[in-house]
Amino acid sequence: MQLRLTVNRGSNAGQELHLETGWLLFGRGPDASVQFTDPTVSAHHALIEAAPDGFYITDYRSFNGTYVNGQRVERARLSAGDVIELGAGGPQIYVEIDAVTTPHVAHETHELRDSVRSFGLYDPERDTGRESNTLRAGCAVSAGAVLSFFVGSMVLLDLGPLVAILSAVIAFVPAVLYLTAFLWLDRYDPEPFTPLAFAFAFGALFAVFVSSIVNSVFGLVAGDALTAIVSAPVIEEATKGLGVLMIVLLFRRDFDSVVDGIVYAGVVALGFATVENILYYGRSLTSGGAGALFATFILRGVFSPFSHVLFTAMTGAGFGIMRETHNQALKILAPMAGYVIAVFLHSMWNMAALFAGAGFFAFYIFIEMPMFIGTLAGIAWLLRRERRILQQTLGAEVARGLITPEQLEIVTSLARRGKWLAESFGHPGRLQARRRFLRSAAKLGLCHWHVARAAAAGTETQSFPLIAQLQAEVFALRGEVG
Repeated sequence: MQLRLTVNRGSNAGQELHLETGWLLFGRGPDASVQFTDPTVSAHHALIEAAPDGFYITDYRSFNGTYVNGQRVERARLSAGDVIELGAGGPQIYVEIDAVTTPHVAHETHELRDSVRSFGLYDPERDTGRESNTLRAGCAVSAGAVLSFFVGSMVLLDLGPLVAILSAVIAFVPAVLYLTAFLWLDRYDPEPFTPLAFAFAFGALFAVFVSSIVNSVFGLVAGDALTAIVSAPVIEEATKGLGVLMIVLLFRRDFDSVVDGIVYAGVVALGFATVENILYYGRSLTSGGAGALFATFILRGVFSPFSHVLFTAMTGAGFGIMRETHNQALKILAPMAGYVIAVFLHSMWNMAALFAGAGFFAFYIFIEMPMFIGTLAGIAWLLRRERRILQQTLGAEVARGLITPEQLEIVTSLARRGKWLAESFGHPGRLQARRRFLRSAAKLGLCHWHVARAAAAGTETQSFPLIAQLQAEVFALRGEVG
């Protein structure tokens, strides 16, 4: 199948273009495949790429937009007879295709089959880093406002305004430091703000609200001890795990690895622990004064801020395995196993706090800390794994000249990435371009990796046709990164 393009209007009027594989980048920039001089055309305006099921045009965030048959588009599948405009009233391009394209119904069936078969796999087309749509964001904000009202009312009724405010400050300030640590973990492919904010809010609002109600009811029936050992671990890990599942479903484009699962689970747990600590700090201050508050802060804010994170990270790792594996059984079993481990660890922690007495510190030093250190070691291994994947997959792009050896080192070296970005401070355009370059290059490497894994497993994937798009974006950014 061959695409034939004829420029009917604009600075390149009369030019004919042909495309069978790969891509064409339209723009005024010197690195554009097809260079225009018209004022409506941006430096990097639009990309046309060849995919297995046809040809697609993608707008490159151009100032004046890309139009197909008079309709402004971000991405569209081209058909014979389509008319493309680069900006309203700008260059006009007529589309011809020398073979009958796949019927639209068949195309939708193929997409549905591919979506079902690739459920749980990395999907770079969905991983755009853009914010969620307005309707979803509106619903999330509305739900958050309602839950904030109930959780805030619960805290205020329990502690009173002054104690609640003081406790909140003590709880939230350290949380910023802990959150920074989570963001540092996912630095090869940083997650967008929206799903991270959703994760924190879900843990701080929904998980706290539901867990508080269920645990209170359970406590009235079974007592405090059984609540701590049975109800709290089961319900709290379930609500926090539900937050991770919601991110998988609502922000699937931004959830693509075990590291992502641990990061999102950690942020959910951090939100939960922060609000829970407000209650603990406030009750300690009310009942025992500043001394009791200080002791509680040392115990919960210094010695054990990672406890909830450690528990829920097991569930997050399970969902991360689900996102990476091609084994259908493992897709189901991994999140379930992660949840069971999270409940067990949580229950063991609460049991030690209730019954170990002075022995709790021995439990903390000889059991809890080794588990936490082991988790950190596992995360370090996962980060090294990501680096090896990028070094291997992007090595082919170095060989073909898309990126330089130095750029490969920057993409895969944490120190070099930070230094490279720091050097562009004071130059907002260059800083933004470098961030996009790092993200696009990392996505390209992960896309190559996913295609190789899918081929080895004999499954289909939507990643393959996106390689050309990512290659084109990296190519277009080369002149902007400096």
